[in-house]
Amino acid sequence: MLLTFAASDKPARAQAAPSGFSITPFYQSIDLKKDQASAPFTINVKNTTAAPAVFRVSVLDFGTLDESGGVAFLGASDNLKYGLASWVNLSNDTLVLAPGEERQVDGTIENRESLSPGGHYGAVFFKIDDNGGNTADSQSDSIAFDPSLASLLFVRKTGGETYGLNLDSFEASKNIFTLPDQIRLRFQNTGNVHVVPRGTVEIFDPTGRMVAKSIINSESGIILPETFRLFPSKFMPISFAYLPGRYTMAIDYRYDGQDNFTTRKTIFFFVPLNFVGLVVLVIGLMVAVHVIHKKKKIKQK
Repeated sequence: MLLTFAASDKPARAQAAPSGFSITPFYQSIDLKKDQASAPFTINVKNTTAAPAVFRVSVLDFGTLDESGGVAFLGASDNLKYGLASWVNLSNDTLVLAPGEERQVDGTIENRESLSPGGHYGAVFFKIDDNGGNTADSQSDSIAFDPSLASLLFVRKTGGETYGLNLDSFEASKNIFTLPDQIRLRFQNTGNVHVVPRGTVEIFDPTGRMVAKSIINSESGIILPETFRLFPSKFMPISFAYLPGRYTMAIDYRYDGQDNFTTRKTIFFFVPLNFVGLVVLVIGLMVAVHVIHKKKKIKQK
């Protein structure tokens, strides 16, 4: 997946990439040990067009734009709690690609004392330079990149990292005559490192038989530290729900790397429409039998 950013004084949001160029990897996770001096990384950019291209290369911090998983690019700042840009060194700030050429850009994350333990997040940008490589204009205070390629860096510095995942709220679409067909879960990352939620949501009938199941975060979405994110998920039918009564919804969740699940349960009442139809049919038959019996008594008189 590739990114471009429209010119704006507000945080940019991921859009379509300029055609004819590719970047790999789109994102990479890097572990930095407490006593490690630095950590290297590489990014490959390819020009599949018929014309040469010049890119200006820079680094920006990013955070969460909204609870749907969007990313906001914030600019380099030593004061940004989970920022990374101030600790990234690139091998060059200009990249020239001939038609069909692919080149590698090397980078280093410096493990200085000012880089606190936990998660840090930045993106390496490759902005097409329409001025033929003139990099005189400073990029430090601007995110007006259009068009650009970006590669995201998820860095975890050990020696003080904390993990935490809390189910803040959830909402399931249901009424008394239908089982939920989907659920929206709102998770909070309470730690200082990004996490990937995992788990299931299961629905049981009054006898304890599972009738529906949903997989949490099947696309492996990431929650950045101290932020919230919504995860919608659809239920898959497991068995036919024919009994009326109290149904149980059990939410079991954890984050990648955690062994034990946390469980939340809720109770709701469900009356299957087939059961309603059966009741109506029985009542109709009883009324019909009563009417027939009453008519027979009248005739006998």
